Amino acid sequence: MSRKGEFLNRVYFIMFGFLMAAIALIVQAVRINQIQGEEWRSKGKELYYKPIDIEAERGKILSDDGSPLAISLPFFDIHLDTRARGLTTEFFKKNIDSLSLLLSQHVFKDLSQQSVKKMLVKERDRGNRYLLIVKSADYQLMETIKKFPIFRSGQNKGGIIIDRNDRRERPFKILASRTIGIARNNAPSIGLESKYDNLLKGESGQRLMKKVGPDVYLPVDDVNEIEPKKGKDIVTTINVEIQEAVELALSQAVQTHQAEKACAIVMDVKTGAIKAIANLGYDEQGILNENYNYAIANSTEPGSTMKLASVAAMLEEGNFNIHSTVDQNYGSWTFYDRKMVDSEDHNVTQTDLEYSFIKSSNVGISKLVNQAFGSIEGQKKFASYYQKFGLTAKTSIDLDGEPDPLIKHPVKDKSTWYGTTVPWMSIGYEMQLTPLQVLNFYSSVANGGRLMKPYLLEAILENDIEIKRTKPTIIKDSLFSTNTLTQLHTILRGVVESGTASKVFSDQFNISGKTGTAVTNYYKQEVVGKEYQASFCGFFPSEDPIYSCIVVMYNPAIGFYGAQCAAPVFRVIAERCMRSRTLAGQYINVVPKPVLTSSGMPIGNYGYSKDFEQVFKHIELPYNNHHNEAWVKTTLGNNGIQTQPKTFVRGLIPDLTGMGLRDALFLLDRVGIKVKVTGSGKVIWQSIPPGTLHSNPYELLEISLQ
Repeated sequence: MSRKGEFLNRVYFIMFGFLMAAIALIVQAVRINQIQGEEWRSKGKELYYKPIDIEAERGKILSDDGSPLAISLPFFDIHLDTRARGLTTEFFKKNIDSLSLLLSQHVFKDLSQQSVKKMLVKERDRGNRYLLIVKSADYQLMETIKKFPIFRSGQNKGGIIIDRNDRRERPFKILASRTIGIARNNAPSIGLESKYDNLLKGESGQRLMKKVGPDVYLPVDDVNEIEPKKGKDIVTTINVEIQEAVELALSQAVQTHQAEKACAIVMDVKTGAIKAIANLGYDEQGILNENYNYAIANSTEPGSTMKLASVAAMLEEGNFNIHSTVDQNYGSWTFYDRKMVDSEDHNVTQTDLEYSFIKSSNVGISKLVNQAFGSIEGQKKFASYYQKFGLTAKTSIDLDGEPDPLIKHPVKDKSTWYGTTVPWMSIGYEMQLTPLQVLNFYSSVANGGRLMKPYLLEAILENDIEIKRTKPTIIKDSLFSTNTLTQLHTILRGVVESGTASKVFSDQFNISGKTGTAVTNYYKQEVVGKEYQASFCGFFPSEDPIYSCIVVMYNPAIGFYGAQCAAPVFRVIAERCMRSRTLAGQYINVVPKPVLTSSGMPIGNYGYSKDFEQVFKHIELPYNNHHNEAWVKTTLGNNGIQTQPKTFVRGLIPDLTGMGLRDALFLLDRVGIKVKVTGSGKVIWQSIPPGTLHSNPYELLEISLQ
């Protein structure tokens, strides 16, 4: 075959293929249009229907007493389908006048009845299927409109369409606003609203909607395909009264001291429950509000408040106590090539650890710590104590944004560990901690060495029934020895009674704590003028701590020391927290006490067991000393006077409360301390707390008798 013939054959073959394909397409088109037409037209109509999610009512966020901190209030958009299937012309004309009158009275108050009627008739003639009657009506107005003529006939015959939209409201307005947070769809959520979103948001429902116009869908009927399930409520640990007191005191202090920002936290020391968190700062418009959670997320060098950790490490070593001597060298000392000074000039030289702590001497504390941990092995041991105290790990509070603590280690951070690191770490520099992380350490001291996990979620409710309750979590059970704890409590109380925090002193109850003043821009050589962070951290009442609290003021312009601006705020907060207890105590003291049977019994006394035995034998009162201890406390039992053993450790100040003068002097003579006595009767007060280690031969103990 010639080349021309071969080419033509191929062309004919391709043309035949195209012809057959065209015939097949024509046949299929006829088949779809004529034979399967109804089926496909029906399916086409179905494209105008689709299920739309219905958002569930969001759960409430409640305070510790059940007061609402955040709730969802229902608001309603009401529309009219002027061409609803059952809305006949006759029915519309019969009721349009009365409907127009009521709408002009309750909704379109600036329009007359005739104007409203004209508008409704016009929209019906246009075939408007989604005429807006009112937007964001409250529940009461919605219920009123539902009863209007035409509307009362429902969606099918009356054309009324009601769309519910929940709006998140905070009844206490800005109170704890950053902690409560915001739930939003177009930006990241924050606070508790974000952390517990899965609990609060509930389960969405579904409703079948029909498309009646561009992006306009109407519900097919009044019944939902799937009903939404309301979100669960969460009960927080936040106490409204304490939170309000904290925010008010902090706000006043920020303005008085012209600080850039500030934060404060109040915690239950025994459980770790957060009772209040306040964060204040100025926004771009210069308005003071809660624009960032400094208490949880702002990690800085804390300064002198962390002297407590370095002192605790020394005491745990066992070679130092609060009476260990140190030369403060008039408040100046050079470690390697770097000079350290105290915050103020003074003439103090030879003194001890306790004095250095309560007066917040940088030189005194750093020299002692460097003496204890200055060697290569000592540096490793010093860093290990911060890990033991829980300061190298996050608190894992149930809020997002907490950073890891930055605590140096001579091995892991070899490139940034210097010969001056131990002295500067000892006074709260060359480390970074958040206010909450510092507070949690202080709480462990207040809680007998037990470190708790801070938390905000108290319980979860479903339909007002509690389904889960948070149990306090112990992170570490025992951080310190008993001897260390006793001495830490002594010096923390001394800071308030005779140290840098005298402005915190309250005549209603005892407070323990530590001031802190840190220079935050010392490493910026080009900056002129220092910036400060002032703080006070502590707990109260000292004898049996209930609450711990930290107050931090960032770069105050007036009075930049912790004792000047942070400590007074702490006192206001503490007195507000204790108000109910102090008022109750005052009230009880006013009311005459009932005379109890035990009131006339010789109980509640401390003393020498043999003396008690002779006295009770003489007055023929049964006396049972089953413990065979030399020193006892008397109590009342079913069979007469019972005893509880009382142990005294040589070298430690004994508990003298309830003792007669003779027994008290006998024990104090064994301790070897000078005594000053006022009054007569039994001991009711002693100037040095029980359990304090006595090593200063010049120390004087005062006791009062009554």
